[in-house]
Amino acid sequence: MSPKQSLDHLILFVPANPDTKLPHLPPFFKENFTLTPGGFHAGGATSNTLILLADGCYIELISFIDDSQAASHWWGPDADFVGWKDWCLTNSKSPDESYADVKESHDEPVHGGRKRADGVEVKWAVTFPKGEKGGQDVRGRIPFFCHDTTPRNTRVPLSVEKTTHPCGALGVQQLTIIVKDRALLDETRQTYAAVLGDEGIQRGDEIYFQAGRVCEVEGLESRPKLVLRLPKDKKEFEATMKTGFQYDDVVLGVPSGASMELGARKRLDVGEVDVRGLWVEYI
Repeated sequence: MSPKQSLDHLILFVPANPDTKLPHLPPFFKENFTLTPGGFHAGGATSNTLILLADGCYIELISFIDDSQAASHWWGPDADFVGWKDWCLTNSKSPDESYADVKESHDEPVHGGRKRADGVEVKWAVTFPKGEKGGQDVRGRIPFFCHDTTPRNTRVPLSVEKTTHPCGALGVQQLTIIVKDRALLDETRQTYAAVLGDEGIQRGDEIYFQAGRVCEVEGLESRPKLVLRLPKDKKEFEATMKTGFQYDDVVLGVPSGASMELGARKRLDVGEVDVRGLWVEYI
Protein backbone atom coordinates (compact mmCIF):
# COMPACT_ATOMS: atom_id res chain seq x y z
CA MET A 1 0.00 0.00 0.00
CA SER A 2 1.44 3.38 -0.97
CA PRO A 3 1.78 6.02 1.76
CA LYS A 4 -1.18 8.40 1.78
CA GLN A 5 1.02 11.38 2.73
CA SER A 6 3.94 12.73 0.71
CA LEU A 7 6.80 14.96 1.81
CA ASP A 8 6.02 18.48 0.59
CA HIS A 9 8.96 20.46 1.98
CA LEU A 10 11.47 20.73 4.82
CA ILE A 11 12.24 23.89 6.81
CA LEU A 12 15.88 24.73 7.54
CA PHE A 13 16.82 27.93 9.40
CA VAL A 14 20.07 29.77 8.64
CA PRO A 15 21.34 33.24 9.63
CA ALA A 16 20.21 36.27 7.63
CA ASN A 17 22.56 38.34 5.52
CA PRO A 18 22.63 41.72 7.32
CA ASP A 19 22.74 43.62 4.03
CA THR A 20 20.20 41.80 1.84
CA LYS A 21 18.06 40.35 4.68
CA LEU A 22 17.93 37.12 2.65
CA PRO A 23 19.39 33.84 3.99
CA HIS A 24 23.16 33.91 4.35
CA LEU A 25 24.25 30.57 2.91
CA PRO A 26 27.58 28.99 3.84
CA PRO A 27 29.70 27.76 0.91
CA PHE A 28 28.58 24.12 1.08
CA PHE A 29 25.09 25.08 -0.09
CA LYS A 30 26.34 26.86 -3.20
CA GLU A 31 28.90 24.12 -3.90
CA ASN A 32 26.34 21.31 -3.73
CA PHE A 33 22.99 22.76 -4.81
CA THR A 34 21.25 24.83 -7.44
CA LEU A 35 19.57 27.60 -5.45
CA THR A 36 16.21 29.02 -6.50
CA PRO A 37 15.66 32.62 -5.35
CA GLY A 38 12.83 33.12 -2.88
CA GLY A 39 11.96 36.40 -1.23
CA PHE A 40 10.18 37.83 1.78
CA HIS A 41 7.16 36.34 3.50
CA ALA A 42 4.03 38.37 4.16
CA GLY A 43 4.30 40.06 7.54
CA GLY A 44 8.02 40.69 7.20
CA ALA A 45 9.23 38.19 9.79
CA THR A 46 11.20 35.88 7.50
CA SER A 47 12.87 35.51 4.12
CA ASN A 48 13.73 32.41 2.11
CA THR A 49 15.72 30.66 -0.62
CA LEU A 50 14.72 27.27 -2.08
CA ILE A 51 16.40 24.02 -3.04
CA LEU A 52 13.99 22.22 -5.38
CA LEU A 53 14.34 18.44 -5.66
CA ALA A 54 13.32 16.19 -8.55
CA ASP A 55 10.99 14.14 -6.32
CA GLY A 56 8.83 17.25 -5.80
CA CYS A 57 9.95 17.94 -2.25
CA TYR A 58 11.98 21.05 -1.55
CA ILE A 59 14.18 22.46 1.19
CA GLU A 60 13.13 25.93 2.28
CA LEU A 61 16.08 27.86 3.68
CA ILE A 62 14.59 30.48 6.01
CA SER A 63 15.97 33.35 8.09
CA PHE A 64 14.31 35.52 10.72
CA ILE A 65 14.72 39.14 9.68
CA ASP A 66 12.52 40.75 12.34
CA ASP A 67 13.66 39.44 15.71
CA SER A 68 10.75 41.14 17.46
CA GLN A 69 8.31 38.74 15.78
CA ALA A 70 10.19 35.55 16.64
CA ALA A 71 8.70 35.04 20.12
CA SER A 72 5.14 34.79 18.78
CA HIS A 73 5.97 33.13 15.46
CA TRP A 74 5.17 29.43 14.93
CA TRP A 75 8.87 28.86 14.12
CA GLY A 76 10.00 30.82 17.16
CA PRO A 77 10.76 31.71 19.83
CA ASP A 78 14.52 31.72 19.13
CA ALA A 79 15.39 34.28 16.44
CA ASP A 80 18.97 32.97 16.29
CA PHE A 81 18.08 29.30 15.81
CA VAL A 82 20.08 27.49 13.10
CA GLY A 83 19.18 24.03 11.83
CA TRP A 84 16.27 21.82 10.83
CA LYS A 85 13.04 23.28 12.20
CA ASP A 86 9.97 21.72 10.59
CA TRP A 87 8.67 19.39 7.90
CA CYS A 88 5.53 19.42 5.83
CA LEU A 89 3.30 16.78 4.27
CA THR A 90 0.76 16.95 1.47
CA ASN A 91 -1.74 14.64 -0.22
CA SER A 92 -4.28 14.55 -3.02
CA LYS A 93 -7.25 15.47 -0.82
CA SER A 94 -8.77 18.91 -0.36
CA PRO A 95 -7.66 20.82 2.76
CA ASP A 96 -10.97 20.08 4.50
CA GLU A 97 -10.96 16.40 3.55
CA SER A 98 -7.41 16.04 4.83
CA TYR A 99 -8.24 17.89 8.06
CA ALA A 100 -11.01 15.37 8.78
CA ASP A 101 -8.31 12.68 8.96
CA VAL A 102 -6.00 14.57 11.34
CA LYS A 103 -8.30 16.73 13.46
CA GLU A 104 -7.22 14.96 16.66
CA SER A 105 -3.71 16.37 16.28
CA HIS A 106 -4.13 19.42 14.02
CA ASP A 107 -6.13 22.64 13.86
CA GLU A 108 -8.39 23.63 10.97
CA PRO A 109 -6.81 24.67 7.67
CA VAL A 110 -5.84 28.31 7.22
CA HIS A 111 -5.96 29.69 3.68
CA GLY A 112 -3.18 31.92 2.40
CA GLY A 113 -1.47 33.08 -0.75
CA ARG A 114 0.82 35.54 -2.44
CA LYS A 115 1.35 37.14 -5.83
CA ARG A 116 4.48 36.11 -7.70
CA ALA A 117 6.76 38.69 -9.30
CA ASP A 118 5.21 37.80 -12.67
CA GLY A 119 1.74 38.60 -11.33
CA VAL A 120 0.52 35.00 -11.00
CA GLU A 121 -1.61 34.34 -7.91
CA VAL A 122 -0.43 31.46 -5.70
CA LYS A 123 -2.92 30.08 -3.19
CA TRP A 124 -2.72 27.33 -0.59
CA ALA A 125 -4.03 26.18 2.78
CA VAL A 126 -1.83 25.15 5.72
CA THR A 127 -2.92 22.85 8.53
CA PHE A 128 -0.84 23.36 11.66
CA PRO A 129 -0.47 21.03 14.64
CA LYS A 130 -2.53 21.95 17.69
CA GLY A 131 -0.98 24.20 20.30
CA GLU A 132 -0.37 27.84 21.12
CA LYS A 133 1.25 30.11 18.53
CA GLY A 134 0.59 27.73 15.66
CA GLY A 135 1.89 24.69 17.54
CA GLN A 136 5.23 26.37 18.23
CA ASP A 137 6.23 23.87 20.94
CA VAL A 138 5.86 20.82 18.68
CA ARG A 139 7.20 22.20 15.38
CA GLY A 140 9.65 19.66 14.01
CA ARG A 141 8.19 16.78 16.01
CA ILE A 142 4.69 16.90 14.52
CA PRO A 143 4.52 17.81 10.80
CA PHE A 144 2.18 20.36 9.30
CA PHE A 145 0.33 20.14 5.97
CA CYS A 146 0.24 22.31 2.88
CA HIS A 147 -2.43 21.92 0.19
CA ASP A 148 -2.36 23.88 -3.03
CA THR A 149 -5.61 25.48 -4.13
CA THR A 150 -3.95 26.71 -7.32
CA PRO A 151 -1.83 24.29 -9.39
CA ARG A 152 1.14 23.08 -7.37
CA ASN A 153 3.67 24.14 -9.98
CA THR A 154 2.75 27.78 -9.37
CA ARG A 155 4.14 27.39 -5.82
CA VAL A 156 6.82 24.80 -6.60
CA PRO A 157 8.10 25.58 -10.12
CA LEU A 158 10.03 22.39 -10.86
CA SER A 159 12.25 22.23 -13.92
CA VAL A 160 15.25 20.19 -14.99
CA GLU A 161 17.44 23.25 -14.58
CA LYS A 162 16.27 23.98 -11.04
CA THR A 163 16.34 20.35 -9.83
CA THR A 164 19.79 19.46 -11.22
CA HIS A 165 22.33 19.83 -8.41
CA PRO A 166 26.14 19.62 -8.38
CA CYS A 167 25.95 17.00 -5.61
CA GLY A 168 23.48 14.93 -7.65
CA ALA A 169 20.65 14.95 -5.09
CA LEU A 170 17.32 13.66 -6.42
CA GLY A 171 15.12 13.62 -3.34
CA VAL A 172 14.80 12.95 0.38
CA GLN A 173 15.82 9.52 1.64
CA GLN A 174 15.46 9.99 5.40
CA LEU A 175 14.87 12.37 8.27
CA THR A 176 15.23 11.70 11.97
CA ILE A 177 13.25 12.78 15.04
CA ILE A 178 14.86 12.09 18.44
CA VAL A 179 12.59 12.29 21.51
CA LYS A 180 13.71 12.47 25.12
CA ASP A 181 11.96 9.45 26.66
CA ARG A 182 9.76 6.42 26.14
CA ALA A 183 6.52 8.26 27.00
CA LEU A 184 7.09 10.87 24.28
CA LEU A 185 8.18 8.13 21.87
CA ASP A 186 4.88 6.32 22.39
CA GLU A 187 2.85 9.52 22.14
CA THR A 188 4.58 10.61 18.94
CA ARG A 189 4.26 7.14 17.44
CA GLN A 190 0.49 7.25 17.93
CA THR A 191 0.31 10.62 16.16
CA TYR A 192 2.46 9.43 13.26
CA ALA A 193 0.39 6.27 12.93
CA ALA A 194 -2.81 8.32 12.68
CA VAL A 195 -1.32 10.87 10.28
CA LEU A 196 0.65 8.49 8.06
CA GLY A 197 -1.83 5.61 8.08
CA ASP A 198 0.40 2.84 9.46
CA GLU A 199 1.89 1.78 12.78
CA GLY A 200 5.51 1.86 11.66
CA ILE A 201 8.13 -0.83 12.20
CA GLN A 202 9.88 -0.92 15.58
CA ARG A 203 13.44 -2.12 16.04
CA GLY A 204 14.61 -1.62 19.59
CA ASP A 205 14.38 2.08 20.44
CA GLU A 206 13.75 3.10 16.81
CA ILE A 207 10.48 3.19 14.86
CA TYR A 208 10.49 3.50 11.08
CA PHE A 209 7.71 5.09 9.04
CA GLN A 210 7.48 5.85 5.33
CA ALA A 211 6.13 8.84 3.47
CA GLY A 212 5.42 9.15 -0.24
CA ARG A 213 6.92 11.34 -2.94
CA VAL A 214 5.09 14.03 -4.86
CA CYS A 215 6.88 12.88 -8.04
CA GLU A 216 8.24 9.46 -8.92
CA VAL A 217 11.89 9.67 -10.01
CA GLU A 218 13.94 7.02 -11.76
CA GLY A 219 16.69 5.95 -9.38
CA LEU A 220 14.66 6.75 -6.26
CA GLU A 221 12.88 3.47 -5.79
CA SER A 222 12.64 3.50 -1.98
CA ARG A 223 10.23 5.77 -0.11
CA PRO A 224 11.45 8.50 2.23
CA LYS A 225 12.07 7.00 5.66
CA LEU A 226 10.97 8.80 8.84
CA VAL A 227 13.00 7.61 11.80
CA LEU A 228 11.55 8.20 15.27
CA ARG A 229 13.87 7.18 18.09
CA LEU A 230 15.27 7.67 21.57
CA PRO A 231 18.68 9.33 22.18
CA LYS A 232 21.68 7.05 21.67
CA ASP A 233 24.09 8.90 23.97
CA LYS A 234 24.42 11.72 26.49
CA LYS A 235 24.99 14.35 23.79
CA GLU A 236 21.76 13.44 22.01
CA PHE A 237 19.85 13.31 25.28
CA GLU A 238 21.08 16.78 26.25
CA ALA A 239 20.03 18.07 22.82
CA THR A 240 16.43 17.06 23.58
CA MET A 241 16.26 18.65 27.04
CA LYS A 242 15.02 22.10 26.02
CA THR A 243 12.03 21.07 23.89
CA GLY A 244 11.81 17.33 24.49
CA PHE A 245 12.97 16.42 20.98
CA GLN A 246 15.38 17.21 18.18
CA TYR A 247 14.78 17.02 14.43
CA ASP A 248 17.99 16.42 12.51
CA ASP A 249 20.03 14.38 10.00
CA VAL A 250 18.21 14.83 6.72
CA VAL A 251 19.58 12.47 4.07
CA LEU A 252 19.23 13.07 0.33
CA GLY A 253 19.51 10.33 -2.30
CA VAL A 254 22.28 10.59 -4.93
CA PRO A 255 22.98 8.07 -7.72
CA SER A 256 26.09 6.11 -6.79
CA GLY A 257 27.64 5.91 -10.26
CA ALA A 258 30.83 3.89 -10.79
CA SER A 259 33.05 5.56 -8.18
CA MET A 260 30.90 5.62 -5.02
CA GLU A 261 30.05 2.67 -2.80
CA LEU A 262 26.34 1.87 -2.69
CA GLY A 263 24.87 2.97 0.65
CA ALA A 264 27.80 5.20 1.61
CA ARG A 265 26.94 8.55 3.19
CA LYS A 266 28.69 11.92 3.15
CA ARG A 267 27.92 14.86 5.43
CA LEU A 268 27.73 18.23 3.68
CA ASP A 269 27.29 20.69 6.58
CA VAL A 270 30.86 20.86 7.76
CA GLY A 271 32.88 23.98 8.35
CA GLU A 272 31.26 27.38 8.83
CA VAL A 273 27.72 26.34 9.79
CA ASP A 274 26.44 23.09 11.31
CA VAL A 275 22.73 22.74 10.45
CA ARG A 276 22.36 19.50 12.47
CA GLY A 277 23.08 17.08 9.69
CA LEU A 278 22.62 17.45 5.92
CA TRP A 279 23.78 14.25 4.26
CA VAL A 280 23.82 12.56 0.88
CA GLU A 281 23.48 8.79 0.52
CA TYR A 282 24.68 7.01 -2.63
CA ILE A 283 21.89 4.83 -3.96
